[in-house]
Amino acid sequence: MSQHTGPILLATDLSARGDRALDRALQLAKELNTKLVVLHVMENHAAPARLTTPVWRRLAADHKALAERELAEDLANAGVPTEVVVTKGDPLTCIMETADSFGCSLIIAGIARDETLGRLLLGTTVEKLVRQARQPVLVVKNRPRKPYRDVLVATDFSAGSRQALRAALQLVPNASLTLFHAYDVPFQGKNPVPDDAVTRSFYHAAEQSSREFIAATPELADVAPPKVVMECGQPETVLSEYSFNHRSDLVVTGTHGRTGLLRTAIGSVAERLLEALPSDVLIVRLTGEE
Repeated sequence: MSQHTGPILLATDLSARGDRALDRALQLAKELNTKLVVLHVMENHAAPARLTTPVWRRLAADHKALAERELAEDLANAGVPTEVVVTKGDPLTCIMETADSFGCSLIIAGIARDETLGRLLLGTTVEKLVRQARQPVLVVKNRPRKPYRDVLVATDFSAGSRQALRAALQLVPNASLTLFHAYDVPFQGKNPVPDDAVTRSFYHAAEQSSREFIAATPELADVAPPKVVMECGQPETVLSEYSFNHRSDLVVTGTHGRTGLLRTAIGSVAERLLEALPSDVLIVRLTGEE
């Protein structure tokens, strides 16, 4: 996601929690030396979260002007080129159209929980966005106290999943990478006594796949060798546990793949995955086998 690939788009609902996504967007724009486009979508009968004037006293035109002024103040000392877009419509449609029209290479959004209906809607929009957007989507959950330096990349070692790894290398080229693979041993749960020979066989097969995957990824030749971690179990469970225990700054995953996490990450378990992972999450929509 270097400068020539396009600016960064931040979609914000102007909530206090959304400041985390804004701070991360500014940090990444500076680090990548690229433009930041900030989008706020006005929904029908909705008001910006930090604007205290009662809704019944404010017209849509006032909402737009106040949102533009608030964002201009937030970006006054950005240190990078910025552009503010305040529009009205369906949030998902507006975000995707704005990202395409500006040629953005990354979409950043925050995630909100247990707040008013207007801000819960942003969470729903984010879940839809990661399924449909052409650009990688970075979901910011934590306060950005430092640049991303410890990055966990979920992979099934397929050619398609290499796109998620490349997205990580482009976004955080100086980070320490860990390739995380979750594998499943068939019928393991039905056998009260684990078959160590079978488990070892699946582990060794995964090891071989990891070596072939790394050898076929030329971009890894220019960075420090990644750490490879392979865990047996349900992908979203073992990934969340590892991320929590090792304090990963960022987890990167694709939207589908041959097996394991990449196949299931976006779909029926999308909400569960986004809530379970303690770190920020970069989700890359895979476009095929490469």
